[in-house]
Amino acid sequence: MIPKRATLEIPELMQFLRSSLHDLPDERKPGNNTKYKVEDAVMGAFSVFFTQSASFLEHQRLMRSKKGKDNAENLFYIGVLLEVV
Repeated sequence: MIPKRATLEIPELMQFLRSSLHDLPDERKPGNNTKYKVEDAVMGAFSVFFTQSASFLEHQRLMRSKKGKDNAENLFYIGVLLEVV
């Protein structure tokens, strides 16, 4: 009998990654750059590899323009996106 392989669904993977990042130290000095969470920055970096897109923000903007929503919050659990003007 062949043992059944364990599977990992995308939402479970993202939750595991997010919970692992929660305890990362944040050694930044208080200021304007601390309004974004460290875990949001790491999830944004991870998303570049996951989506195979060179620019996370551009990918989210394109998706939002085509589908009316993006996956930053739903898939990567990123609360606030850094908007580059």
